[in-house]
Amino acid sequence: RMEPLPWYRIAAPVVFVVMLGGVCVWKNYLRFRAMLLGIGLLSGYAMLQDQISVRLCPEYFTVLHNPINGLTDPTLLGITWGFLGSWWGGALLGYGAGLAATLGKQPPMTVKQLLKPMLCVIAFVAACTALAGISVAMNADGFSISINTLSIEAIPIQRRTPAFIVATYHLVAYAASVLGSVVCIVWIANNRGGKTAKMSADLPDRRS
Repeated sequence: RMEPLPWYRIAAPVVFVVMLGGVCVWKNYLRFRAMLLGIGLLSGYAMLQDQISVRLCPEYFTVLHNPINGLTDPTLLGITWGFLGSWWGGALLGYGAGLAATLGKQPPMTVKQLLKPMLCVIAFVAACTALAGISVAMNADGFSISINTLSIEAIPIQRRTPAFIVATYHLVAYAASVLGSVVCIVWIANNRGGKTAKMSADLPDRRS
């Protein structure tokens, strides 16, 4: 069984997001606001996805991940691991989108204009994840599936196939997030000069 998750791995992301939110309130930096938007969107989606995952196989989070001491409620497990597993991806997506929206001589885009392409990333991730989950669920019974012998005894036999399904579509979700984020950032950079771009009054702050 894995060791409990160190407290700093839970506290550090929370502190980072709180500090980022404070900076966004204090200064109107587009790149930081875009980063906060990315964290909110991707983490929000991941928390919802993990509400399904934790009900299919709670052991995915308590056995196949480092357990969190004192945390056993399925809803809280899904929320916690949804955030921990996605905040950094959301930060990279948001900051990358913010860079693409401000670098160069073209007028910068606004955070509001970044919302639609970033929502498209979330929709893409959701579609890929759902397709992977359904496909694996339909075919899992036709194959002989084994789980690492260190953890198999801790997972009830009736949830070993769901554990495999959940692990598979989580991997697809990560891959789809990377691909979708890259496409999103490239799209934003290539569409800066169109009608969606608008010069803002506080241009120096937005480029910080």
